[in-house]
Amino acid sequence: MEYTIRKISIKENLLVADELAGELHLSEKKMNKHTADWPVIRENYLRFMIECEEENKGTFLIAETEGRAIGFIFGYIDEKDDSNFELGDADDLYISEGYVKPEYRKKGIYAALNETFEAAYKDDNIRRIYRFTLCNNHPMQSWLAKQGYAPVRLMYEKWL
Repeated sequence: MEYTIRKISIKENLLVADELAGELHLSEKKMNKHTADWPVIRENYLRFMIECEEENKGTFLIAETEGRAIGFIFGYIDEKDDSNFELGDADDLYISEGYVKPEYRKKGIYAALNETFEAAYKDDNIRRIYRFTLCNNHPMQSWLAKQGYAPVRLMYEKWL
């Protein structure tokens, strides 16, 4: 299968970003019942992503085939501040979102998006790349382990 990966501006491609982030959100809602409905948070979340893109050197990459967006990855630089208690003086790279449409999975698309994303920051002073995934998203956890990521913290929640 042939596809291309390219960087887009969220603000200039709002419909594409909305479609892909919305589909990601729906898939997460299936795994986490506390996920808010996309129409409720859509406007604020897209605004937040645009702000991260513009103010924190964010990158929104899409994979497309035959002019159709089939996946994306988004992240930005999370600048270290003086309250950090971990080693290193460089910034962190946070991969905030990533998704490939179900019919295009298991074809290396997400791996290619991730590789392209990480390469976009090769000249930046980055000490680590971090990301979150749901505890029940075992396919992503397995993939992350194969890419050299390791779990460091578990977040526990108590919903009231």
